[in-house]
Amino acid sequence: MPMTRRGLLEGMAKLGGAGAVYETLAVWEFLQAPPALAASFELPAASGTGKTVAILGAGVSGLCAAYELDRAGYDCVILEAQRRAGGRSLTLRRGDTFQEMNQPAQTVDFDEGLWLNAGPGRIPHSHVNVIDYCRRFGVALQPFIFASRANLVHSNTLGNGRTVPVREAFYSLQGHVAELLDKCIDRGGLDLPVTGTDVEKLHDMLVQFGDLTKVDTPGKAPSWSYQNQSGRAGIATPAGVATPIKPIGPMKLEEILRSRVWSDWILRDADAYWQTSLMEPVGGMDNFAKGFLRQPLARRAGTIDGLIRYGAKVTNIDVASDKVTVAFEDGGSARTIAADYCVSTIPLPVFAKLKTNLPAPYLSAAANAQTTAAGKVGWQAERFWERDANIYGGISWTTDTIDQIWYPSSGYLSPKGTLTGAYMRGRNAIEFNVKPVAERLRIAREQGERLHLGYERYVERGVAIGWENMEFQLGGWVNEDAATFGDNSKVLAEPQGRFHMAGDQITFLSGWQEGAVLAAQYAVTGIDRQARAR
Repeated sequence: MPMTRRGLLEGMAKLGGAGAVYETLAVWEFLQAPPALAASFELPAASGTGKTVAILGAGVSGLCAAYELDRAGYDCVILEAQRRAGGRSLTLRRGDTFQEMNQPAQTVDFDEGLWLNAGPGRIPHSHVNVIDYCRRFGVALQPFIFASRANLVHSNTLGNGRTVPVREAFYSLQGHVAELLDKCIDRGGLDLPVTGTDVEKLHDMLVQFGDLTKVDTPGKAPSWSYQNQSGRAGIATPAGVATPIKPIGPMKLEEILRSRVWSDWILRDADAYWQTSLMEPVGGMDNFAKGFLRQPLARRAGTIDGLIRYGAKVTNIDVASDKVTVAFEDGGSARTIAADYCVSTIPLPVFAKLKTNLPAPYLSAAANAQTTAAGKVGWQAERFWERDANIYGGISWTTDTIDQIWYPSSGYLSPKGTLTGAYMRGRNAIEFNVKPVAERLRIAREQGERLHLGYERYVERGVAIGWENMEFQLGGWVNEDAATFGDNSKVLAEPQGRFHMAGDQITFLSGWQEGAVLAAQYAVTGIDRQARAR
C-alpha cells in the first residue's frame, strides 16, 4: 500500500515531534513561514500626549519601553537601583568594578581594548526584534562563532577522561550511524515502500554522510564500514610534500555510546537558538543597550539616558484607580513619584520582596517563579588556543563544573584575548558561586587544564560573577521549563489596573534579550490601549 501524506506526517510526528510536522507542511506549502520581520514596532504617533509613565529598571526591557513610549508622546522616568544601565547586559572592560553580595568588589584589569560579556553573549538570527533595533540604532554586529569542529570535548566517561576535538566525536558518531543504517537497507530491514533506485540513492547518501569505506571480502558481497578514511574526524599526520594525510583511527562506537557526548555538546548547534554562527555587537554586548541610551527624545532635548534616575532603589508600589505611586530610596533619602502608568522590569526575585498593594494571586505568581542560577568566569590570556589548537572561536565542552570555555570570535592573531573560562547554570552554578572568588578562579584554572595543556600558565587577571549573588538580580533568569512557568507568566503578563510587568521573565524567551524587548512591546501596547480608551 503506497504511503500517503497523512501517513508520512504521522511518522514524522513520532520521529521528530511537532517541529518535524511543521517543517514538512511548510515544504508542501500547506503552511507558509512568516516573514522575518514585517515592520518595526511603533505605537500610534502622539497617542500618549499628556500621560506619564514610571519605568522600574533600566535593563534592556526598561530601555525599550522608554524608547517606544517616548516616541508616542508619553513622558517617562526610569528608576534604576544601580549606577549603570543594562541590567544583566553587562560587558566588563578595564577599570570596571562590580560586587557580589558578601564578597569583596572586583575590579577588571584586562588590557585596554579587551572585554568580556558577563551576561548575554550572543544573538540568534531568529531574534528579529533585537536585530531590527540594532539596524535602526546603527549597532554594528559581527559573527559569534558558536560551534567549530576544532573545539574540544572533555568527558570523564570518554575513555579515561579523554579530551578530543569535537570533529572526532561528531564525525565518528555520524559515521557509525551511517554504517548501521547502510546495513539495514542492505538487508532489507527497512519496511518502506521505496524503489530499488531510491535504495541506491539512500546508500550513496549514507556513504557520503558517514564517510563510509567499501570493504571487499573474497567470496562475499562488498560491505561498507566507517574507517575515517577521509580524515574528517581528525588527522594524525598532515599532508606534506609527496606525503598524503594520515587520518587518525576511528573512535569505536561503544566508546561514543558510553560517553553520551551527544546529550549536551556535539549536536547543540542543531537547536533553533544555537546556530553555528550567531551574532554579537562589535566591541561588547552592552553596545545594544547603549543603542537605546543614546536615542534622542522625541519632543525635547536630551536622550533616553537622561530619563534615568540612577541609584533609585524601589521600595513600595501603590496602584490606585487613577495613578501609580512608587516609593524609592535615593542617596539615603526616601522619595516618591506618581505617574499615570507604571512598567516594572524588576527581576522577580527582587520584585517579590517589595511592598505593594497588588492582588495576592499576582504576588504569589511572582514569588513562585523558579529562578535559574548562572555564573561565568572570565580570563585574559595570550591566544594559545589559536596557536596550539587551531581554534578560532566557538565553545569547548566538559563534564567538569565549568561546563564550557568560550573563545573570542574577533581579534584573531592578536597577542591576547579574553576567554569565558566557565559558564554554568542550575545546580553546578549554585555550588560554584557560593565559593569565594579566589576559589572559583582556582577551580576554573584546574579544570581548564584538562582541556588545554598549559592552561594554568596562560590565563591571568580572572574575574568571576554569580548572578544569584548580585543584589539587584538574585538569579540568572526565570526557568521557563518549570511546570508552573506558563501559568505564572499568564498571570504576570496581565495588567493590574495601571501597573504592567515586562522583562524576559514573563516570556518563553526567558534569559534572552529578544524576550526582554517583546515583553516591553507587549507592556507599552497595553498602556497605550488603556490611555487611548480613557
